[in-house]
Amino acid sequence: MLRHIAHLNIPDFYAAVEELRHPEWKRLPLVLTENGPRAVIQGLNTIARREGIREGMSLHQARRLCRRLVTSYPDLRFYKIQHQHILENLGYFSPLVEGALPGRYFVDLTGTRRLWGPGPDVACRLEQRLAVQNGLHARIGLAANKLISQVAANCIPPGDLSCIFPGGEASFFAPLSVTLLPGVGSETASRLADFNIQRIGQLAALPPMALAEVFGKTGTRLLQIAQGNDSTPVVPFQKVPRLQVVHNLDRDEIDRDRLEAILFQQVEEAGWLVRLNNRYPGKFALEIRYADGKTAKTQRLLPAITTHIDYRLFQIILPTFKQLLQRRIAVRRIILEFHEFSMPARQLSLFPWEEAPLQGAKKLQTALDDIRRRFGRQSIAWGKTHVLFL
Repeated sequence: MLRHIAHLNIPDFYAAVEELRHPEWKRLPLVLTENGPRAVIQGLNTIARREGIREGMSLHQARRLCRRLVTSYPDLRFYKIQHQHILENLGYFSPLVEGALPGRYFVDLTGTRRLWGPGPDVACRLEQRLAVQNGLHARIGLAANKLISQVAANCIPPGDLSCIFPGGEASFFAPLSVTLLPGVGSETASRLADFNIQRIGQLAALPPMALAEVFGKTGTRLLQIAQGNDSTPVVPFQKVPRLQVVHNLDRDEIDRDRLEAILFQQVEEAGWLVRLNNRYPGKFALEIRYADGKTAKTQRLLPAITTHIDYRLFQIILPTFKQLLQRRIAVRRIILEFHEFSMPARQLSLFPWEEAPLQGAKKLQTALDDIRRRFGRQSIAWGKTHVLFL
C-alpha cells in the first residue's frame, strides 16, 4: 500500500509558544536564554534571526548585534505541555503520530482516505486545526515517506503545503541543496563541495563505491537519503523513564581532575536514587557542553552487576567520559542520564567466584548508604572528590 506521510514543522517552536503567552513580543526580536554572564542563546524568533543572531551565540554578543533584544527564561515545563496538546490534536486524524522533537511531527495518513478524504485535503485540515486549537502555524510536507515529507516541509514558509506525488521524488530532490538533507551538516556539505557536489541530484547520481571511499560506511546511508529511500515507520510517542543528573559548572572548567570529580558526584547522586527505587539501569548517556556552545554526547550499555556500586559504576563511565573530552576547550555543563530500567531480579551466576571480588565493594556501598541515611548525604565522601574543596 502506498503510504501518505505528513510532516509538520513549526519553526522556532519555543519562541512561537512564548509569543502565545506574550503577544506583544511578536514584533520584537526575542531570544530564550538563562541569566548570568555566561548565558547563551537557546531559542529565538524569526525577527531575531534577521538581526544575525543564532543558537549557541553568547547573550553579550547578541546584545551587541541588537540593542532592542527581548530576553525570556526558557520554561521547559510549559513547552512540554504545549507539545502534548499538539500530539493530542494531531491524534484526532490518525493513531500514528510521532513527535520525538517539539515542533516537528509526523502523521501517517495511510488508509484514512475514506474517513477524511484525499491526503492534501487532510494535510490542510491538520494545519488549520493546529492554528485554531494551538494558535501555531506549521510548514507541511506530504509524501510517500518520512524523509521526503520532511525535506518538502523545509522548502516552504509557515502555513503552506508542499505535496510530492509518487514518481516525482527524483525531480523534486534534484535541484535542492545537499544541506536540506537530514543529517547533512556544514562539515559534510563542505566535504561534498570539495568534489563540486552541491545539489542532491548530483549526490544521488554518484556510484556507491565513490562515496564509500570518501565517507566510509556512512557513504551508503548518504546515498540512500539522496535517492529518497526511507522505509522507517511512524512510531507513536512513548514515555520512557529516564534519570538525568545535570551539573552546570559555576565557571568554565578545563582541569581534568576537577571534571572527573564532578562526574563522580553525579554518579553518586544517580546511584543513590537508583538504589532508593530498587532498579537497574540498562544504558547510560553522557553529554558534555563546551564553553563555545558545542556538545559531545554518546550512550553505552551497562552491566547489571555493577550498577548498584557507585565506584564500579564510575569506573565503567569514566572511559566514555575521556573519549568525549577530546577538545582543548573548557567545559560548561555535564549531563549524565540513565534509562531502560529493570527490576533487580536476575539469574544466579554459573561461576560464583566471578562475583567474589564485588562482595567487599557491595558491603562498603551498603555501609556508606547507612551512614548517609543516618547522618545526611554530605556526612561522608570519597577522596576522589576532594579536589572540589581545595
